[in-house]
Amino acid sequence: MCLLFESIYLNEGDFRNLKFHQARMAHSANQLFHSPLKWSLKQTLSEIDFPKAGLYKVRVVYNREVLNIDFTPYVPREVRSLRLIEMDIDYSHKFENREMLTEALKKRADCDEIIIVNDGFITDSSIANLIFKKEDQWYTPDTFLLAGTMRACLLETGQLKTRKIHVEDLSQYQSCKLINAMIGKEGPEIPMNAIR
Repeated sequence: MCLLFESIYLNEGDFRNLKFHQARMAHSANQLFHSPLKWSLKQTLSEIDFPKAGLYKVRVVYNREVLNIDFTPYVPREVRSLRLIEMDIDYSHKFENREMLTEALKKRADCDEIIIVNDGFITDSSIANLIFKKEDQWYTPDTFLLAGTMRACLLETGQLKTRKIHVEDLSQYQSCKLINAMIGKEGPEIPMNAIR
């Protein structure tokens, strides 16, 4: 049976966006295991001893049940440059096996991170969804690989709009950001000329 995982933001004892993590897990369980999850992420986390101070990345490994939970102090990885990589990757669920993404990342050459392009359309980086700024509005590709929890939160709260973004459209945007469970919209902006 395949293994899945969730990376969850824990800051000063507060877990962020649990409802979005739960929704993604429920979707994956229905799609992959053909049955609903019989446990709640919120309940499971409340029953264990977790850090009440500091910033942590919580890794929950699961299939039909929770297999492991780790807490790691979180230090953001600096990303200042991105390389466009054309690849057809299926990562529609948060699989623990990330071999395809790891292989894709090896093609970044002298850049910090990659943007995976599928049939000319922008998808995600190896670690995050992407958002692009045009005037005062942020857009995220509707051709994403993984339905990210931060992406879902920003869409629900009206801070993002979706659209198809082709490689040839990139010049229309001013900057981009990586967003994931650990990096919200407050993350650093990357200028478009840092995309190679």
